[in-house]
Amino acid sequence: MAQSNRINIVDVVETQESTWFGWSCFLLCCLVMLVDGFNQQSLNYAAPAIIGDWGVPASVMTGVVADINIFGWMIGAVTFTMLADNIGRRKAILLAVFVFAVFTIALSFTTNIVQLSIVRFISALGIGGGMPMAISLVADYARTKVRGLLITLLYLGYTGGSSGGGFLAAALIRNGYRWEAIFLVGGIVSLLIGVTLVFALPESVRFLVLKHGSKERILAYARKLKPQAGFASDTEFFIEEKAKTGVPVKHLFTEGRSVMTFFLWLALGFSFVTHFFLSASLATLLSKVSHQMSIPNAQMTSALFQMGAGFAWCVGWLLDKRGIQVITLIMLLGALPVAALGIVSGNGEIIVLSLASGILVLGGGIGINAVSGMVYPTAIRSTGTGAAFAAARIGALMGPAIAGYLIALHAPLQTIFLIAALPMLAAGAMTFMLERSMTPESAREMASRSALARH
Repeated sequence: MAQSNRINIVDVVETQESTWFGWSCFLLCCLVMLVDGFNQQSLNYAAPAIIGDWGVPASVMTGVVADINIFGWMIGAVTFTMLADNIGRRKAILLAVFVFAVFTIALSFTTNIVQLSIVRFISALGIGGGMPMAISLVADYARTKVRGLLITLLYLGYTGGSSGGGFLAAALIRNGYRWEAIFLVGGIVSLLIGVTLVFALPESVRFLVLKHGSKERILAYARKLKPQAGFASDTEFFIEEKAKTGVPVKHLFTEGRSVMTFFLWLALGFSFVTHFFLSASLATLLSKVSHQMSIPNAQMTSALFQMGAGFAWCVGWLLDKRGIQVITLIMLLGALPVAALGIVSGNGEIIVLSLASGILVLGGGIGINAVSGMVYPTAIRSTGTGAAFAAARIGALMGPAIAGYLIALHAPLQTIFLIAALPMLAAGAMTFMLERSMTPESAREMASRSALARH
């Protein structure tokens, strides 16, 4: 029967039917994560070959250049996500994808370390914006009871890009291609996916209702979410949120959110120290520093570390069922295999520990990333997610810098990996505090389950 009353768009999302529209939105965001993951890690996979080709010190590639890349990512995360909360998720995602696609291709034409650093910085602006906006769009369309699971499943796309890039890089190098081919392939695939998104990616229906967007467009999305509901053409949709005015980031510190935001940033930041320490240096440590592996084998081992993120959906499922305390435990356990990497010497043991490190380090970080997309209301969700990513990039900046410094000091491998493991303990402590600082509103945004609600 046709309906002609006022309907809360949140109720439409929460009672949506399983349709191709919902899954296609999720899959398209997975594609954004795929090319984002590939392009983010491409520099790390190309680094050993660039070091050999240009004679660049390993400490410069794993420290200075990697930090320039992360700095660009940090700025992009804030800029694009604030833009998304004003012009919409769709437009901002498209802009980010085309920025990193074009400038990743440009990386293949650089001829020295200065050119590479400048072009990579611009490319990283788009890379930094793509991931948090994809998370926000999925969160806007996800039902509350499976939001954590869907956001962490989204990272399967990132894992496919980041770990698949390592296997691709190894295959290209083995078959006689130069490192430039890694960037060329990544950029072309990103362009193709960008074109696909132009024709297929939807806008957030929550965002449209909040910003009083086109009624026809909102109705079309509502009908796709619930084809059997029979929404009449004069149906009016509303949302019980108020649009925020002024600079979006300021609202992360109003209405009791300051302490929660602070601990969220610290938890992500500490986990990113270890994440990017290993992402930037693992292949180089195993090949150029310790000489335990050939470059292709070290690239594949680093890819296995990235592949660990593929198990993060388990973290999302546990997050929906048990709450943030699950992530606290995972963070603390993550320190163990990382520290053990400096003790073992056999290739088999290194491979197993690299995968275990990836599962716990990346899984825990992805779990916190999911929380950042769940605890803020629609009006500031992109900004909240992006700001958390940007704040975490301070930790990401520190990771490669510490790795480069330790390599330059010729520190023992045991010391290097022990230092890499310590931030995971701090991340666990900050996650513990995050759980206890959530506002009642944030608990409701995150889940309707009593296990996550604060009393």
